[in-house]
Amino acid sequence: MGGVFRHELTVSDPEVLAALGERTGMRFGYSTDDPGFSYLLSRAGDEHLAVSTVHVGGSMSFWGDTEVFTVAHVHGVRYDWQIREESGAAAAGSSVLFRPEHPSLVVAQDVDVTLVHLPVDLVQQTADTVYGARTPAAFASAASAGDRWGQCWSALARHGAAVVASEAFDEPLVRAELARRLAVGLLECFPLVGDRAERYLSMEAQAHRYRIAVQFLDDRASHPVTVEDAARAAGTTSAALVRAFRANHPLGLTPVQYLRRVRMDAAHRDLAAGDPTAGDTVKGIAARWGFAHPGRFAQLYRELYGTTPRHTLEH
Repeated sequence: MGGVFRHELTVSDPEVLAALGERTGMRFGYSTDDPGFSYLLSRAGDEHLAVSTVHVGGSMSFWGDTEVFTVAHVHGVRYDWQIREESGAAAAGSSVLFRPEHPSLVVAQDVDVTLVHLPVDLVQQTADTVYGARTPAAFASAASAGDRWGQCWSALARHGAAVVASEAFDEPLVRAELARRLAVGLLECFPLVGDRAERYLSMEAQAHRYRIAVQFLDDRASHPVTVEDAARAAGTTSAALVRAFRANHPLGLTPVQYLRRVRMDAAHRDLAAGDPTAGDTVKGIAARWGFAHPGRFAQLYRELYGTTPRHTLEH
């Protein structure tokens, strides 16, 4: 996966599917003896994720391995799978996780499948951040952690398919947030090797640190506070606070980025309420909120608000 891509294809020759699968790390062979076989594919992705929606008409089988984590959410007549010693059926709205170094065999018939493909490095980095310690992204099963978690993944798969089908998927921030949400969902919805209770304790500790630090930075943004001050207020280290923010902020901002955003929002309000005839200037308001370089402030301002700080002040 690399660069934004979109595929819309209808395939009747199963041998073509092997080449299509390589784009998303699926190293599978495909076979069918059904004269009515058809394969309709809609896919979009970038280097961090891909989501495919597939309709299989007729029957087919495929076998092989994958370089990425791929979750298939299935509705249809038949989707029987075997992954190493584990086997099951996922044709009634359930999901199955394909993992690297886990040879797989699937027999499918008349099914609709939503496939979410996530690189191993992304999932591992997300696990490190979410759980606050290096937890190997090794899964104990191809099936979800239970009915509740299966339903959770079902909702995530539908959301992912809707996002990649929209024009919004062309925006980097949208793709980054979707990749993060799906990676966290994968870690939560499928059983990881290790102690789940310990992971939840780590997650709760990070959420607690995050809430304290956010309140501290919100309340003291006009004072000369630093991220180190926020870390001390939250009873943790700066590095641990970065992990807590990465895990809990909706956009995955770091504490430095969050404090900059809070101060930028305050500067924006002061610019909107300012009066140039009374001596208010962009440079002065920027400096009041800690932005010493007017050019850099103007660049950040335009990125956030789509206009210049001077235009806001004068209008």
